[in-house]
Amino acid sequence: MRRSAPLMAFILSVCLAAGLPGIASSQDGTDAVPGMVVNTSMQLTSIGDLDGSGTVTITFRGDPAREFRGHVLSEFDSDMNQMIEADEARSLLMALSSALDGKPYWGVAMEPSGDVANVTEATAESMTAGLVLHSWHSTDDVSVRLDFQCRGEGFSKVIFIIQPAVDAFRGAVLDATGYAFDGLMRLEHRVVAFGVGAFTDPDMTNGTIQELRTPAGVVIWYTSEFEVDGSGSASQETISYEELSVVENPQVAFVVLFIGSLVIARLPAKRFEKFRKLHPKRYRKYARPRLAPKVLAVALLAVLWVLYAMPFLMGYVFEGFILYSYYFLFLVPVAMAGQHAVTRYVYAKSSLDIPEETVVEIKQAQLAPDEPESLGLCAVCFKPIESEADMHTCDACSIDMHVECAQRARVCPSCEEILFPQDTRSIECKACGESFLHSGMEDAYSIQCTRCGAFQEEVVAGKNYLVVDEDPTMAYRMIRAMGLSGRAAMAMTIEFPGKIRADYELGEEVDVRWFSESTTDIDNVNPQDLEGDAMETASTFLATTKRAGLLVDGIDQLIDLNDFDKVVAFIRRLNDLAAIHGSTIIIQVDKSKMDEDAYDVISEEFDEIHDYT
Repeated sequence: MRRSAPLMAFILSVCLAAGLPGIASSQDGTDAVPGMVVNTSMQLTSIGDLDGSGTVTITFRGDPAREFRGHVLSEFDSDMNQMIEADEARSLLMALSSALDGKPYWGVAMEPSGDVANVTEATAESMTAGLVLHSWHSTDDVSVRLDFQCRGEGFSKVIFIIQPAVDAFRGAVLDATGYAFDGLMRLEHRVVAFGVGAFTDPDMTNGTIQELRTPAGVVIWYTSEFEVDGSGSASQETISYEELSVVENPQVAFVVLFIGSLVIARLPAKRFEKFRKLHPKRYRKYARPRLAPKVLAVALLAVLWVLYAMPFLMGYVFEGFILYSYYFLFLVPVAMAGQHAVTRYVYAKSSLDIPEETVVEIKQAQLAPDEPESLGLCAVCFKPIESEADMHTCDACSIDMHVECAQRARVCPSCEEILFPQDTRSIECKACGESFLHSGMEDAYSIQCTRCGAFQEEVVAGKNYLVVDEDPTMAYRMIRAMGLSGRAAMAMTIEFPGKIRADYELGEEVDVRWFSESTTDIDNVNPQDLEGDAMETASTFLATTKRAGLLVDGIDQLIDLNDFDKVVAFIRRLNDLAAIHGSTIIIQVDKSKMDEDAYDVISEEFDEIHDYT
């Protein structure tokens, strides 16, 4: 949503703007068919002077079409056959082109382009639709199309729209053919202006105008219908051009809107992350983002981008109102503040429902044995002891218990004597100083104080460890110890994650990623793409967490799937990342499954080597 919402809103606004219709009615409000239609389009660059190109199509309909043909015949029918032929149409184009030269229109002077004197007869016929070989008294539509260049100075000015159009296009027809049009005229114009210039303050009487604002410039559609009298006079409509407008600069508005959109889109996710971390660790996976902040963010982004793209849209709601760019200096901060306030309120209210971390003390009552044949109840778990092979008796007080319970307890629950003195060691906790017992068989990194819970050997941040053993048990004890001590931990394994979690008692503290070619799970990592997928997963984890730990097992299988050099390069990059981010890398290898030379190369990359073979 953070990346796609601004783009979707902008595309929607473009589609809406492209579909906005013009108003087709006469000045008195009655529907009428214009006798002369002038359709123009211009492409301008507004960096400094106004330069560009354009096209004009002049169309006559009904009786004006018949009158126009009659004047063309009288001026250009050189063979007197009462028909305009292609070469005579070429002469008409030359005359109109000459008549348009230097005429002002929309703040620029028109200079006809193209060599109309040498166009082919087919081109001349296409540029004068409805004229060549048509009867002079026909009322079918007739149109003439010409291309032109635009030249104009870029200083700020007021542009008169209607009268220059009448003078330029009606005047060119009058000069070329002698035909003076009067009646209802329609002007349809589109200008695409790239650059920092802007058109502002439109003063419309009966015309309509729409604008599409883009980071590169503006696109304006203008449509108007007006009466032209016999003298060539018409009503006036104007628009201003600003070389560098303070109130209407599309680039400044885009930057402000883009930054604001990013903030608005990110606020729900950032607030949800804070909300999630308020949960006790065991409940965080149940936290869910709230819908209201997301909906509000999408709505605000859509409104802001539509208002940016179509500044004249507000004119349909409030007559005469135009949403200029400088309004975004107020609108965007207000929208950001509103999004922040609503998001904060919603999650503050939701935080009241966060469950508290509670500890319930459960006392197990001593139960009578279900079967009289049992050998008694275990003094530790209070469950029946089914066989002598599963029973251990305290030498001091003769109390019975399960062998497994006795090994776990280490001390008699009745007299507190050590149950297996030959296998028991006493150690003083490095954190609290109290002495406690352990079997003496555990790896140093898995010995945990029975009183304060502190691990007796720290997996040092910023170091890398090579664990050499036939199975990865010791390596997983190290990564589990890191997770239990509050450090972020991840294991990348060749085994199925569910099996790994069950075999090594990994809880939610350790994230498990599976080296698998399957793409059905987002937690899978492609084992044959160490430089891409695997490295991206590892580097993202290490770069976004502090003092993290990463375990990689199954190096021998990774070598089989890739080549040895790629695996060594992968290990080196992991160790480099650990040094940069203060993280810990643990690599487990089975020395019996690789060449001695290969093992020597890999072992040289590590600070500490723990060989359990």
